[in-house]
Amino acid sequence: MNTTPLLRVENLTRRFGGLVAVNNLQLSVQQGELIGLIGPNGAGKTTLFNLLMGLVKPSAGEIYLAGERITGQKPHNIARLGMVKTFQNVALFPEMTVLDNVLTGGLLRLSLNDARDFACENLAKVGMAHIADKRAADLTFPEKALVEMARALCTQPKLVLLDEVMAALNHSEMDQILALIRKLRNEEGLTFIVIEHHMRAIMNLCERIFVLSFGQKIAEGTPQDISRNQDVIAAYLGNDMEAGVHA
Repeated sequence: MNTTPLLRVENLTRRFGGLVAVNNLQLSVQQGELIGLIGPNGAGKTTLFNLLMGLVKPSAGEIYLAGERITGQKPHNIARLGMVKTFQNVALFPEMTVLDNVLTGGLLRLSLNDARDFACENLAKVGMAHIADKRAADLTFPEKALVEMARALCTQPKLVLLDEVMAALNHSEMDQILALIRKLRNEEGLTFIVIEHHMRAIMNLCERIFVLSFGQKIAEGTPQDISRNQDVIAAYLGNDMEAGVHA
């Protein structure tokens, strides 16, 4: 049995002048886990994702993906090794069709024709095949979120970083995304780390949660553990959060 973590972060730090956005962070994620990443605004969550993807260089520390050191590597190399990120502000090419947006992810590993076929397959997987010819600029926000998920899947990832993919969704739309994430983990063995402010979603989806505050990890545990952690309640959740675990 392979016990090497899919993702390992050691002493990761990022300073912006006098601000320490990520401070001596230690994380370990196993293949197939559903991990939540929560914390107040400015806690360092998106900076951590940008560090993992090579969009920002660390001031100190190391990052390993499937045992390979990826610290300082370019984003396209990290994507080729199996880690991909969706963006909080969905980053589609507005004048291109949905299909053309999604196939760009497949070009990381495939020819144009094969990428197009794979894009169609992944659009069907996320339930968006019917809008393949629609212009990206004309999509609703829920549609954009699912199209970006399809594009991420086209890179053939091992680990998907989801940055507030459920922002601005209603409960029904959120449940659709949650079901898709679970299906991809259960049927394809994908691993997810999810930044999310919707506590109902994060508490019902994730098996383990990391909590950041001022760039430091202040807690780690199951949703039940986190909902009862006094440091987390004081920093972020509020006193009525425990009931949300089973909402």
